[in-house]
Amino acid sequence: MVNKTLTKKRENITVNYNRVVSWLLVALVAPVILYYTWTRGFAYLNFSREVYTDYFWYRAPWLLVHVLGGLVATLTGPIQFIPAIRARNPALHRNLGKVYLGSIAVATLASFYLVTTAQLGMVYAVGLAMLGIVWSGTSGMAYFSIRKGNLRMHKEWMIKSYVLTASFVSFRFVEDLLARMDLGTFVDRKVLMAWACWAIPFFITEVVLQYRRMMR
Repeated sequence: MVNKTLTKKRENITVNYNRVVSWLLVALVAPVILYYTWTRGFAYLNFSREVYTDYFWYRAPWLLVHVLGGLVATLTGPIQFIPAIRARNPALHRNLGKVYLGSIAVATLASFYLVTTAQLGMVYAVGLAMLGIVWSGTSGMAYFSIRKGNLRMHKEWMIKSYVLTASFVSFRFVEDLLARMDLGTFVDRKVLMAWACWAIPFFITEVVLQYRRMMR
């Protein structure tokens, strides 16, 4: 009886600790995501050569489709992680999930065209192409997991998917930081972030998820 009580207390402490850590992460990351979504994402809704620059203007419709898909995924994704919505309104959760997955599919398809017309070299293009593949792959695994009724795997794949959804934020954030520090050339920073913006956050996410599995 005593052992069961101690085990229950440990479980409650672990749950509360995880909640605190989760809310701290949200408090730190959410403002950055909102800032870059507002300043960099919504800026492309102004369909003009000045906003898109000469580099993107000749393929501006494709970039607009990509940005719109990314914006929808960025804004609908966090709602999927709210327990109250999942518990009280599962239909809304499912429908938003379909919107989230559909927006990723559209954004990924548009990104593949943008990659084929990129002018910063093969390493840059392949880095972004791999981001598109892994982004759609993790999202697809989240869908197939829930179709099989595996809620735990569905949640983990959704976490990975959203980390990749927010990769544009890490791209812009670190790129701006490197530019302020005057590190590397413009091309160096772009090529670096084409890989680092998603590979490093994805690796960290995988380590955290696997650590939580071990602790269970």
